[in-house]
Amino acid sequence: MTLDELRDAIPATIDALGGDSRVSALDYDAWAIFRGSATGYVALISGAEDGNESAEQDRNAIVHITFPILRVPEHGAEPLLRHLLELNHELGDFACFSLDRRNKVWLGAGRFAADLDPPELRVLIAQIAQLADQYGDELLDQFGRELAVQ
Repeated sequence: MTLDELRDAIPATIDALGGDSRVSALDYDAWAIFRGSATGYVALISGAEDGNESAEQDRNAIVHITFPILRVPEHGAEPLLRHLLELNHELGDFACFSLDRRNKVWLGAGRFAADLDPPELRVLIAQIAQLADQYGDELLDQFGRELAVQ
């Protein structure tokens, strides 16, 4: 899909999944998405500024979906980090856990926009949201609810 097509398809997908794209729009090319107890983000990453895209930027644009899952504990983090690496292995190339500079764990996926059509976009967003809701609860149950992202 082109960036213009995605700018229509992402809000339509959010609406189809039970959200309200009018209130979830965050910024140009960014939206919030909610699933169970998980709140995440869908963003278009193109390198273009406010509608000044080229065909090259359309081809290289990425749809990036991320959900904050939990915080890494200050002490004794090794079991959690090991478990996240094991989960990354199980998820293969579909999605992965990552760690930001503030020690927050994220679950995310990125796909080239050109490789997506509207049904694939819907499945991608729905599956990442479902995984974030599932893993968020499982990880907090296993490693402690005090690690919840505020």
